[in-house]
Amino acid sequence: MIVEPYYRGRRIEINAIPAVPEGPRYNGEVRMRRLFSRDAPRHEVVSCYKLTPGLAEHAALIWAKRWVGANAPSGSGTRRPAAE
Repeated sequence: MIVEPYYRGRRIEINAIPAVPEGPRYNGEVRMRRLFSRDAPRHEVVSCYKLTPGLAEHAALIWAKRWVGANAPSGSGTRRPAAE
C-alpha cells in the first residue's frame, strides 16, 4: 500500500489487487479524497497488469497524480497548508 498524504489538496491511497484470481498479474486500486471536504472519495481501478504488487502500485500512483493534475481546478490546493 502506498499513501500520498498530500498531493495538490488530496490524499491518495493506492493498493495492489490481483488482476485475475489465479494469475501473477496485479492492478492498482486508487482512492482519492479531497482534504478538508465532505465530498465522497473517488475510487478507481487502474488496469495495468503488472507482474508485482509494487509495480502496480507505482503505476497507479502515476495515473492518480496525472488525474489530479488534469481535473483539479487551476490554483486550488497547489500549496501546503501552513503548519501551526
